[in-house]
Amino acid sequence: MKYLKTTILSAALAASAVSSSVWAATAQSWNLARDMYLMTEGAPAGSPWSFMQNKGASNVPTSYTLLPTFDATTCSDTPMTCWREAASRAYVAVVKQTYTFTGSGGSFVFKQGDVVTHPGINSQSIIRWTSPVSGNINVLGSVNDLHGSCGDGIAWSLNLGDTILQSGNLANRGSSTFKANDVAVTDGAALYLVIDKKSNYSCDATSLDLMITN
Repeated sequence: MKYLKTTILSAALAASAVSSSVWAATAQSWNLARDMYLMTEGAPAGSPWSFMQNKGASNVPTSYTLLPTFDATTCSDTPMTCWREAASRAYVAVVKQTYTFTGSGGSFVFKQGDVVTHPGINSQSIIRWTSPVSGNINVLGSVNDLHGSCGDGIAWSLNLGDTILQSGNLANRGSSTFKANDVAVTDGAALYLVIDKKSNYSCDATSLDLMITN
């Protein structure tokens, strides 16, 4: 996985822009870290990725809403490209420069090229992939709780629409990998990776990988 991320980041750094035609040309492989690293606007044309939160009582797509604010260069003074909401403090971001965070009794490193998220005080944070194809897809990913100094870890789920395909419950500094093969999708179907704060919002910074192929 580390080798894969290094390769993806090298490719991202060599590229300068992504157009809708490029999204279509690479439609057999979608890598979250690579694609986010190249984004310079909140909703790039043709991108299947969206960044959301859920303030509802149930983990269902009808409760999901887009994170309203896009910051191209910083997220709470951290060098990231970031989708966030100030009120809930939820964010989804990609790290643009390796950065050591210190606070809440501990420290950890945000690594350049990593996708990171934090659920909100009263919300889940969510990454949505909207399928541009019909057929079977394969999904590979990981979830890693970064901040072990406080809080109670995080929970996660991989959902296709209303259906939970896989889920996990992580203690502080815990990690999970997931793999789902031959998942049937139609054009416009939505796949969600949901990060939940559990009972305690504190210290829930989370890094993740997500790659989809067909």
